[in-house]
Amino acid sequence: MHQTLFQIGKNFYRDFQMLQQAYGEDCLSRTQCHEWYQHLKSGRTSIEDDPKSGRPSASLDDYHMEKVLAVIHQNCCLSVHEVAEEVGICKSSCHLIFTEKWKMRRVAAKFVPRLLTRHLLSMNF
Repeated sequence: MHQTLFQIGKNFYRDFQMLQQAYGEDCLSRTQCHEWYQHLKSGRTSIEDDPKSGRPSASLDDYHMEKVLAVIHQNCCLSVHEVAEEVGICKSSCHLIFTEKWKMRRVAAKFVPRLLTRHLLSMNF
């Protein structure tokens, strides 16, 4: 939609008003629209994210994920900070392993899987 409006040749203010009319509350903010307007005006044609620089986090590998799970199996009442310290990774990586990789959340001061599987039930989780 943004690119179509830009190709029509209207100015940003009019384009933004048209987007607000078309999308209502779901419309991007004025700042976001202006940033995309500038990207498209400079010749960008893709709306995909640019590739990120740098190497991927080493603490999100299988070794650390298994180590985090082993620590929690030993004592499920540990805090994220305590688990991260014991495994030797940062707190944010440890939290990401719990929530995104293992689909766990904190319930009654224990980490438990969101959906218990037969395998986890057999491990007396």
